[in-house]
Amino acid sequence: MDGLLIQVSWEWALGIFVSLSAALVGIAWKGSARFTALETSVEWIKTSLNDLKINAENNASKTPGFIAHSPLNLTTAGEHWLVDSGLKEYIDTHQERFLGASESKKETNPYEVQQHAFALLDQAVFEPAIDDALKTFAFQQGISMPVLRRVGGIYLRNLCLERFGMNTDDIDKHTPAS
Repeated sequence: MDGLLIQVSWEWALGIFVSLSAALVGIAWKGSARFTALETSVEWIKTSLNDLKINAENNASKTPGFIAHSPLNLTTAGEHWLVDSGLKEYIDTHQERFLGASESKKETNPYEVQQHAFALLDQAVFEPAIDDALKTFAFQQGISMPVLRRVGGIYLRNLCLERFGMNTDDIDKHTPAS
């Protein structure tokens, strides 16, 4: 006996191929759903680390831009940075767009409004000329862009709270879910 010869018809081979393909697609789909759930469940860690980094950079500055106790408020230096950088003018010019994007938080609480305002400024994509001017200003002042964006976020939060008839002192009345 020289070897083993197995003959399989094309229909049978096609059935095996389709079955294996379906199993692989099912495994990939199930694995993808688990990775998506994992990515979503660690998003809060990314946000928390970013907030810690911004607060550390702010506190490491000779002149912090905001007071790091709740509710966050701009210092005199932060108010100057807001105006001198052009960020206040930018936010005022685009105020309706920012407030419109925050409208969904109107029925929540001041804490949620604050978090949303910070996220809006953290994710804002500035026009190239504005972006360059902000980066140049931040470099000249020895501050980071995330700190400058947070200064703008505090200003935007105050605009939103005023528009929604809320008070900054009420931020601490809400305890976010852990």
